[in-house]
Amino acid sequence: MTDKLKILHITESFGWSGGAAQALYLARELRAAGQENIIACPAGGDLGRKAAAEGFEVVHFRPRRDYDIKTAFALARLINERKPDVVQAHHPKAHAMGLMAKFLARHKPVLVVTRRVSHPIITTFFARLKYQSRLIDGFIAVADSVRAQLLAYGLPPERVRTIYSGTDPARFFPRPPDPAIVKELAPPPGCQVVMLVGNFSAHKGQHVLLKAAKLLYARGLDFILVFAGRGTDSAELKALFSMEGLPPEKGRFLGLRYDVEKLLSAASVSVNAAVKGEALSGSIRESLAMGVPAVASDISGNSEIVRDGLTGLLFPPGDHAALADRLETVLRAPALRARFAENSVATVREGFTTAIMGRRTLEYYRELLGKSGGRRR
Repeated sequence: MTDKLKILHITESFGWSGGAAQALYLARELRAAGQENIIACPAGGDLGRKAAAEGFEVVHFRPRRDYDIKTAFALARLINERKPDVVQAHHPKAHAMGLMAKFLARHKPVLVVTRRVSHPIITTFFARLKYQSRLIDGFIAVADSVRAQLLAYGLPPERVRTIYSGTDPARFFPRPPDPAIVKELAPPPGCQVVMLVGNFSAHKGQHVLLKAAKLLYARGLDFILVFAGRGTDSAELKALFSMEGLPPEKGRFLGLRYDVEKLLSAASVSVNAAVKGEALSGSIRESLAMGVPAVASDISGNSEIVRDGLTGLLFPPGDHAALADRLETVLRAPALRARFAENSVATVREGFTTAIMGRRTLEYYRELLGKSGGRRR
């Protein structure tokens, strides 16, 4: 027996997202700790390409639906062939496929499921089976609020562990504004930068920020609005901007970016305006790591990192008037922004780094293997 584990990560993630990034961060940390990692994901997707470029073994996995029998059998064959000690499902279809594959496979690895969102869990028969099956050894909740949701659904407390998603402090750290980004955004002299990093959707609340901005412009504040993330360069978001009657020269619509740390270096304040589904905002976590003040929707786990009045300000989800008030407070108070910056960097480094996430996850794997009597290679 040896302490080296083989971990099979499974996810249906094709486009880049916070969850895909976390899966890759975890695999990196586990590899650095001497563990073997196999990543089953869409081979042609963003995660698959990035993982392969970093030398990880990538196996094609792309279920068409939650209960894709053909894919479940293929995953069971992979489990029998490779005999992982742990299978970790990072997204919903992977959760269902991992459960079915473990049922079908002769080899029975520890199965861990990560819950990354705060959407209500449906209560159909198959949904309850998917969450309450004893074939699942443990759940990782990315925030205490998500853990509470799983416990309320009926899962025993000992089967759910909170492990916060991590931020890489070697990438996200306080720095002066990136000159190339400043040139790209071209804010007028003395104009502040309000930035929302997140894929465009009704859930992410870009429309809430637009309504808040309308109020702030009417109060005489001068700032540009920067949107980055998949779909933020779309005609739809630009139309919403125009419908609010906002000054055209104040909007920047960047689309999907892979240089978020450079973008955030130019931000005066970072906004999360999610109205549903958010568990623990990755862009806010990254902003705080860089010392960028945050104004965030008080939804799910956001309050576990944005400590109101200490590392940023919170507002009720969907309340654009409250968001406007919080933004005005931050934009008009340089001393407050400096205090938030100092507190937020320390908060992330003490509890929200990728290294902490990797260490706690590996500890959890070993704890579950000990409970299950699972073999170690």
